[in-house]
Amino acid sequence: MKRTLFVLAAALIVVSTAAAGDVPELVNLGFSPDSAFFLFGQYGIDEATGQPYAELYLVDTKRNEFVPQGAVRKSFPTKLEPGQDPAGALFALYAEHVEAVKKRRIDHLKQGRLIYVLLNGAPQADALQFQDFKTQAQYGVKLAQSVVERNGAASSSFGISVTVTGKDGIVKRFEAGNPTYSRDGVAGYAIRRILVAPDERTLVFIVEKKLSSAKGAGYSYMVETVLVP
Repeated sequence: MKRTLFVLAAALIVVSTAAAGDVPELVNLGFSPDSAFFLFGQYGIDEATGQPYAELYLVDTKRNEFVPQGAVRKSFPTKLEPGQDPAGALFALYAEHVEAVKKRRIDHLKQGRLIYVLLNGAPQADALQFQDFKTQAQYGVKLAQSVVERNGAASSSFGISVTVTGKDGIVKRFEAGNPTYSRDGVAGYAIRRILVAPDERTLVFIVEKKLSSAKGAGYSYMVETVLVP
């Protein structure tokens, strides 16, 4: 377990910047060797209470859903001193669920290949065009979202249409997400990252959710997974 937590620490050091307020820090915690499972987490400071919190999500990539009891969140009743990092909340939560992580053989060093990233401060676009420089495949990705606001409350849904044109000119088209599923309290979406899993067949879309509630606005993350046909 000490070795596992050390690897987790290394992952956090690579991706971590100080999280503040209602903007969580996203952490890619790796895939299983067969890419059937993907683990990610997020952590930050609850703006309402000032307490650090963390969330862990263990995803069955073939089903595009969480494994049983695979989505957990916990707040920690402590106040951080200036300069302290709320990443400790993710360490603590991970330690409580390490057996579930071991059961799915998550390897924190198998984080997939990043083929798209929306940099902080860059303009958001719902239509994306980019190249996978390893395979030379051309990607066209379109995020179609529907947002409804009633009496100051938002609900929304989205779907993702993907076109992949291979080096050989063969075109594959497929969909990700569920445009019929509406999420209360979500006022919009943005694709932050797209990963190719280690099996080179599974795509993972990391989607930012813009939260809207009576307590104010904020952000959170979710994933959609799909097997390229």
